[in-house]
Amino acid sequence: MKMQRQWLFFLLMGLVSVLFFFSVVSAASGIKERMAERLPEIVALKDQGVIGEDNLGYLQFVGAAKEKAELVQSENDDRLQVYQGIAKQQGTTADLVGRRRAQQIMDIALPGHWLQDENGRWYKK
Repeated sequence: MKMQRQWLFFLLMGLVSVLFFFSVVSAASGIKERMAERLPEIVALKDQGVIGEDNLGYLQFVGAAKEKAELVQSENDDRLQVYQGIAKQQGTTADLVGRRRAQQIMDIALPGHWLQDENGRWYKK
């Protein structure tokens, strides 16, 4: 029961975070909707230890398994578009925006999910 509440909390916080963070992207582009639709599958892959969040704000495969590679690539492509839009708005680079987002993601990540530190080392939260 406790794990279900944690998962539900994470899912809701993740969705709220995603929607807030990506509010600078036009709704017409469909990015927010696509990302929200992918979120449950992404969380499931994180729960299984297949993917993790790298230090640049993107998803990466942690092990040899490349399960759902198209899903992961689509998510990363949309994240790049969002980072580029925010960077343009803030007069900075997409790389810096991604690194800032990586830190936000690390702060809300669930225990047991893979994260990458600033030196490129993978660890479980």
